Amino acid sequence: MANANAKINNSGYGGDLAYPEDVGNMDRTGHYVQFFINVQESAQVEFAAGDFNATPTGGGSTVQSEPSTLGTKRAATKRLAGSIQLYMPNQLSVGHTATYQEEEIGAAITGAQNIGNKLATGNWSLWGAVKSIGRGVANATTSAVSSLPGQTGARAAADIARGQITNNRTEMKFEGIDRRSFSFSFKMTPKSRQESENIKNIVNLFRFHAMPEFLGGRGSRTMIAPSTFDIKYMHKGGEHTFMNKISTCLLESVTVNYGGDRTQFFDNNAPVVTEISLTFKELELITKERIAEGY
Repeated sequence: MANANAKINNSGYGGDLAYPEDVGNMDRTGHYVQFFINVQESAQVEFAAGDFNATPTGGGSTVQSEPSTLGTKRAATKRLAGSIQLYMPNQLSVGHTATYQEEEIGAAITGAQNIGNKLATGNWSLWGAVKSIGRGVANATTSAVSSLPGQTGARAAADIARGQITNNRTEMKFEGIDRRSFSFSFKMTPKSRQESENIKNIVNLFRFHAMPEFLGGRGSRTMIAPSTFDIKYMHKGGEHTFMNKISTCLLESVTVNYGGDRTQFFDNNAPVVTEISLTFKELELITKERIAEGY
């Protein structure tokens, strides 16, 4: 395994695990996705493969130091010295969701706003305002009475008699935004025994860091939160200049399928095909400020 790591490190883009092994130097593309792992400072359990228990590098939290929407300081993490590099998927996407809510604006509220505006500009007399308020109160009372038990048809009957209805005026109100999610799927078919070992460790490393651990052993009730991830789109050793940046993420789900259409294995029992699907969610909310910075 050490020889494979040396080969990767000498290729010019660094890291401990890659698929394909020459992913950063492939002549046809050179595009790949790089995953950095940030472990909790209090974490004690190590990954089973000793070569990948890299000493954490850097001090303090890896959460972005730029202005952020994180209101609570999170537990400190440290980034592992190694990373995972995987080929660029056929399709990448980024989505932003803004939430709006329809709110009914009652006639009394609208009238009161109009009265206030007119009084403030001197375009209305106080007596006119009093009369308008009286009409608003009367309408509100009628509406309230019509909703009482046994009176639910009163308003409908009046509307039918007039041949008119009262429009329930609604307005769209901004509620907030959702955190962005990113999904990746990789299909890996090893070309050598060494590459099959790399694939095995890549899969297990994602599964390992997506889960929590017990503080002080299995008998404890306290869990240490899973690791976080920093994801970068790369091209031949440098960060991609056209793709959006991704802020620090949690790994929400990991799904692994072995064997392709039917389960097949090599002589060393490695699956002929291994597919892994990953879903990440950013810790912070991405606003105009962050998008202007490339996120």
